[in-house]
Amino acid sequence: MSIICRGNTRPFCGGDLHWEEWTGPQPHGGGERRPLVLVHGLTDSCRTWNLVAPALSAGRRVFAIDLPGHGRSSRPDASYDAAWYARVVAGWVDTLGLDEFDLVGHSLGGGIAMRLLLELPGRVQRLALLAAGGLGVEVALPLRLAAATGFLDLAAPLLMGVGTRAGMMVLGGNFNASERRHLARINAKPGTGRALARTLRSTVDLKGQLEHFLDHAHRLGQLPPLAIYWGERDPVIPARHAQEVTRYLEGVRVRRFASAGHYPHREAATELVPELLRFLEEPQPTPRIRPGTRAPRAALPERPRLAAAPFAAPLARKIAGLV
Repeated sequence: MSIICRGNTRPFCGGDLHWEEWTGPQPHGGGERRPLVLVHGLTDSCRTWNLVAPALSAGRRVFAIDLPGHGRSSRPDASYDAAWYARVVAGWVDTLGLDEFDLVGHSLGGGIAMRLLLELPGRVQRLALLAAGGLGVEVALPLRLAAATGFLDLAAPLLMGVGTRAGMMVLGGNFNASERRHLARINAKPGTGRALARTLRSTVDLKGQLEHFLDHAHRLGQLPPLAIYWGERDPVIPARHAQEVTRYLEGVRVRRFASAGHYPHREAATELVPELLRFLEEPQPTPRIRPGTRAPRAALPERPRLAAAPFAAPLARKIAGLV
């Protein structure tokens, strides 16, 4: 049996939710492994997993979602905060009939994956986080500025497409020309800028990331086995967040890739796949929160959020007129 990838679309929130399902050959001796759900990051799509999904699909069904506001999914008028994303993904998982499954989240998708533990308690059997948000405070300055100014909420669709091309040149990710064109095209869809702006406002301010895993970890009865993977050259979220996890969680698997940046599943795919398969298939310890630990921003007073800067609208129109 060859590896098969099928695209699927299902109605949600008055729009459509798109995903890809990968199936591969059955393992020797039979017995299908647990399904695997993959959740991509900000301004990305389900196609980001194309370098690893075929190998991961041996003996299991692999589901890679296009989050709302991304890829081929619709861009509804919604809050786009982590809790909302998690509720949408949880509902989608229910429609797939997945009682128990393994979960991998990249960047924003990592933060959503952690929230999904609350939405579907006891059903996630393994959790792998790749350069995930929600494990520290620091994040790239352009994202903090975009969240504070509200500029992206006013960006024209064409500007979003051009911005995607420019961003990929900076961030890397080992995307080929066809994949870069695809991302630029889908991010130029109307509503993408609104979705991106609302996501950023709900997760980031000028000081950094607003939400941390420890903000909600106490609500979980038991954590699933957890693995953290990161690229040493990550320009978006510092790689040291991977090691900092071990300060407040014990029994966590951590691996950093010297040659990778923000996309270890693309820039270190040949190294990541065997690591990930071992984590998914071998016995793993149950992580435990170390006593006395708390989220980095838990003690800070809540500060007022900045409204959109007065120069954002005319600047957006000016730039849009140039591109």
